[in-house]
Amino acid sequence: MSGNSQISERLKSSRENLHMSQVLLAELAVINPTQLYRYESGKAKLLMEAAEKIAAALGVSTAWLVHGTLPIARGAQIDPPVPTGEALILNVLELPPVLASAVKHLSMQNGSTLEIELLDLAHRGLEALHKRTLACDESASKNEK
Repeated sequence: MSGNSQISERLKSSRENLHMSQVLLAELAVINPTQLYRYESGKAKLLMEAAEKIAAALGVSTAWLVHGTLPIARGAQIDPPVPTGEALILNVLELPPVLASAVKHLSMQNGSTLEIELLDLAHRGLEALHKRTLACDESASKNEK
């Protein structure tokens, strides 16, 4: 297995997508934090034993982490999405085809699950809504003066 930059990128983006520190990931994967840094920076060759531990800690498949191949998510950790025509149903949430495609693309790019991507998108939407509400409140208070 090579210590190439694509493996390093998938490893780092998966960890960051989960908002996880290198120290925490190393602890969860039961590997040395310095060694994890070497894997992420591409300075060390990722060995299969370490790849399996890291993939398990990240909730991604070893095949995806090492080779970039599907499936991305570990089968036992998520319910697979249910395709319906061009749409996608995730538990009770049905996404339109364009959004479903975008979420699939993001999850493949980031090495995460569809659920994580949807939660992240929802969180960003709520933050934007909150900022917009604050801006409107500030504008209204200025107009009242």
